Amino acid sequence: MTTDAHFWNQLLSRTSITPVFVAGIIGLLRYRQLPVVLRCLLGLVGFASAMELAGMVLQALHRPNLFLISLDSAGEFWLLSLVYAWALDSPAFWRWRPWLAGGFVLYVGLSKGLVLEATQFSPAVQVLECLLVLGLVMSYFVKLLNELRVTHLRQDPMFWVSVGLLAYFLGKLQLALFSNYMLHHYSAELNFTIWNFHSLLTFLLYICYCRALWMRPQK
Repeated sequence: MTTDAHFWNQLLSRTSITPVFVAGIIGLLRYRQLPVVLRCLLGLVGFASAMELAGMVLQALHRPNLFLISLDSAGEFWLLSLVYAWALDSPAFWRWRPWLAGGFVLYVGLSKGLVLEATQFSPAVQVLECLLVLGLVMSYFVKLLNELRVTHLRQDPMFWVSVGLLAYFLGKLQLALFSNYMLHHYSAELNFTIWNFHSLLTFLLYICYCRALWMRPQK
């Protein structure tokens, strides 16, 4: 890979995480005005910020940091399941959420991604997380269509959260399914390009989070 291409890849990677910290700042500034569901989202943003900082520190120390991917997936799904528990307001989901989220966290803990192969990428965890989160998002959209309580969708913070998650996890699912094959059969330059696509998806997701956290609660 050329020096210029490497520079732009690094720049895109660094730029994509900027909205993560911006979303955290917005959430902290508006914390008192946020409903419970968005306070849970702010907790998710704080967790993501901590993971990003940990990854940067390990990279600077030239330590392996791929194990953070599985750890991030476990924490992310646990917190997202809490966000959607409040958004769906379903007694059945509240009863099943600890089992669903706890089961996923247990699977991550027992998977090769976190225990046996801490320095290797484990796509199985990523694929399962994508499917579970997409299930949460689709449940929200089904509830929205059935109840039709929102007059203007653009005024509903959870609509923006769900749109961002839908785009992000659909793209991430494709990367998770084919990541190991691409790593072993294609050039490093192509792999950097593909993961830059992931950086763009991250940027889009957290822009949606910023939008949701910035909005004023609707009556």
